Amino acid sequence: MASEDEGEERTEEASPRKREEMREQGRVAKSGELVSALLMLATVGVFYGAAGWSFRGLGALFESSFLELSTTGVQDWTPQTVVAMAQFAFKAFIWVVAPVAAAGMLAGVGGNILQFGFMWTTKPLEPDFNKLDPMSGFSRIASLDGVFEFFKAVIKFSIVGVILYVVFAKWVGEAGTLWGADAHVIGTVLGQKVVRILLIIAGAMAVLSAADFAFQKFRFEKRIMMTKQEVREERKQMDGNPQIKARIRGIQRKFATNKMLEAVKKADVVITNPTHFAVALVYDRESMFAPKIVAKGMDHMALRIKEIARENGVPTVENVPLARALYKALKVGQFISRDLFNAVAEVLAYVYRLRGRKL
Repeated sequence: MASEDEGEERTEEASPRKREEMREQGRVAKSGELVSALLMLATVGVFYGAAGWSFRGLGALFESSFLELSTTGVQDWTPQTVVAMAQFAFKAFIWVVAPVAAAGMLAGVGGNILQFGFMWTTKPLEPDFNKLDPMSGFSRIASLDGVFEFFKAVIKFSIVGVILYVVFAKWVGEAGTLWGADAHVIGTVLGQKVVRILLIIAGAMAVLSAADFAFQKFRFEKRIMMTKQEVREERKQMDGNPQIKARIRGIQRKFATNKMLEAVKKADVVITNPTHFAVALVYDRESMFAPKIVAKGMDHMALRIKEIARENGVPTVENVPLARALYKALKVGQFISRDLFNAVAEVLAYVYRLRGRKL
């Protein structure tokens, strides 16, 4: 079977079951470039937008810290002073890094959710010692995927190089306007230009990553395609083995038959054909609105029902048309229909008279 599958062409789309199995293994269509581009856009954008707030807070923190230190000589330092300095360093880190780090984390998570939704699996974290094989690593590098990643890296560096060249060529001519400006103005202008370059590069990477994701999606769909034999095997597994299903149905029928024959022991009457059909009825006027069929059978099963009725003292009444009508019109567990009620009532009345009961 395996040899047949190897030579068979994969022409069928992946089934929902196979897609689910791929997700459980962490194998989905995704582009690392998209996450990187969103990460760069988010961090640079937040840094640009929150830079004033961060550095104002950082400046105020420095100012208050230096004022505090100016009142304390080095000879007066204590462990509490060292702890206060550590707290200062931590607060400075939070002021500058926290907004950017939070934006980067949200962009990384959001980029993955955007591509393949929320997914939790530890399968990719399991150790795979085949990846340590040098020959396996070389084969991956020399494969079509490796060549594709190489050309993708070349395209990225080319795009970044072109952007840097065009932007710097334009800004070199504008650099003369900064001649004689103070350091604050020069720093502000240069900072704005650097952030703008980063945003342009991030935008270009976002466009490239969108194309890369579309291509990765296309390649993933091709990889998970199935052969016709795989589709048949999967359908067989989902539907179940026909022999096993037949055996289960046989067991279910046997259980239902035994339950039905057990109910004959508590029946009020068995109406027969006399040999071809047998229908067992039960009626409790306090809890039932009409008599109910608890067992029925034809030929061999009819003989078995009559035998159990005889062993348990259940009356048997021969009524050919009524037995045939009940057998054909109703199923086990159903109450008798209105058109058969009078005929059944006459039979029950006869049986109850024999037993001294009232209908």
